[in-house]
Amino acid sequence: MSETTNSPILKTDAITMRFGGLVAVNRFSMELGSNDLVGVIGPNGAGKTTIFNMITGHYEPTEGNIFLADNNINGLRPAFITQNGIARTFQNIRLFKDLSVLDNIRLAAHYTVDYGLLANVFRTKKYHQEEERVKNEAIELLKIFGLENKQQHLAKNLPYGEQRRLEIARALATKPKVLLLDEPAAGMNPKETKDLTELIRWVRDKFQIAVLLIEHDMKLVMEVCERIYVVDHGELIAHGGPKDIQNNPKVIEAYLGTSDTEAEA
Repeated sequence: MSETTNSPILKTDAITMRFGGLVAVNRFSMELGSNDLVGVIGPNGAGKTTIFNMITGHYEPTEGNIFLADNNINGLRPAFITQNGIARTFQNIRLFKDLSVLDNIRLAAHYTVDYGLLANVFRTKKYHQEEERVKNEAIELLKIFGLENKQQHLAKNLPYGEQRRLEIARALATKPKVLLLDEPAAGMNPKETKDLTELIRWVRDKFQIAVLLIEHDMKLVMEVCERIYVVDHGELIAHGGPKDIQNNPKVIEAYLGTSDTEAEA
């Protein structure tokens, strides 16, 4: 399958990550169009999360470059990368568990407020207007994700599937161009996973953004992703549509191979 035909919103150009003598990722290149839904898969320890960590500024690539809408974002801190348009969820849910559902969303959106320190200190009219705007936008997001009636609940008291939805909603509160989902189905039962599959596709279409996901649930990946990149031992070994990937001998070997190690994405 050919590369995306719409203009790339995110591009990695031969990015490499070394930890001492260990090469975790080696010259990984990828393009993500502005409305693409793409997966990154590979056996355990293949380097998938390291790729996400480089894209989101938690690691700076040892070599290579990362571009967001043609702007090189190498070396930017995670907060600045978020402000530039990349949002992320984590395999282990990282909500502010002792804050309300509403406050989780408000906190994520707070960098968008348009008032300074003095307005904050003196609680000016501008301050109140901006705080009201953020609250209203947060409530609208909760409505979209079916969480409006739980906005005052503590995040830790939500069922697991709703915590996942809240985490995605919180990421969207930053108004990203690209949403990165790190194993969003981890810990979910089959019903929750099915609902998540539909939600991911719906989020891409509703918010008109690009979605890049890491996932070990191959059924979800094959159903939801339009293109898939496969990494093994930090190397890109295959790229294409779901059917291409399912039938690729290198992919089959990477997962089933000759070792007894359990293969997982």
